[in-house]
Amino acid sequence: TVHALPQIVAPRTSPAPPMASIARASALHSVAAQLNPARTSVKCALPRSAQLSRTAALKSAWSGSPLHTRAVGRSVRARSTALQCSMSAQYLEEDMKGKLVDSVDTFIFDCDGVIWKGDTLIDGVPETLEMLRSKGKRLIFVTNNSTKSRKQYLKKFLSLGLQVNEEEVFSSSFAAAAYLKFINFEKKVYVVGEEGIQQELDLAGIKHIGGPVRSPRV
Repeated sequence: TVHALPQIVAPRTSPAPPMASIARASALHSVAAQLNPARTSVKCALPRSAQLSRTAALKSAWSGSPLHTRAVGRSVRARSTALQCSMSAQYLEEDMKGKLVDSVDTFIFDCDGVIWKGDTLIDGVPETLEMLRSKGKRLIFVTNNSTKSRKQYLKKFLSLGLQVNEEEVFSSSFAAAAYLKFINFEKKVYVVGEEGIQQELDLAGIKHIGGPVRSPRV
């Protein structure tokens, strides 16, 4: 059934309070939308301020509607896809590789998924590290895995055939202990974590309890 779109005109009466005017305008708009959702035309004899308020009210209603939610979702997904495409890895030309290496003094590597995967060394890592060292570059290896101390991570590097110094390894367990030592922390720490945190706290001279194994020295 096709309905003719009526010209709905609010009666010209004495100015109503703003909220009442907005409510009346919204009601008229709702009736017109039900008669013909594809094309809605509403003429209201409202004060300018009330018309602006009505427009804001309608925009607010639209912003919370399912249609608006889906539209926003599509827009966000489109922007996300475009960002992923722009951030996708790109291979450098041979001349650019040398320029990049020459322009940097220090290289910071994550460990899990970059140097190794589980207990397996990732292909090309030894050659890359050797090349960087031959050029006098400083190497730093970081990880947010606090289950091991720096000494334990050093053993893993050596077991994989990588010559790394302990001073080149920065783990979150070491960072936590170093921070407490830096601020002259003198109280006792309760460890919610693994042995790596306990070992680093011991090396920093920080008293602690908790953790997977209670230390008999505290």
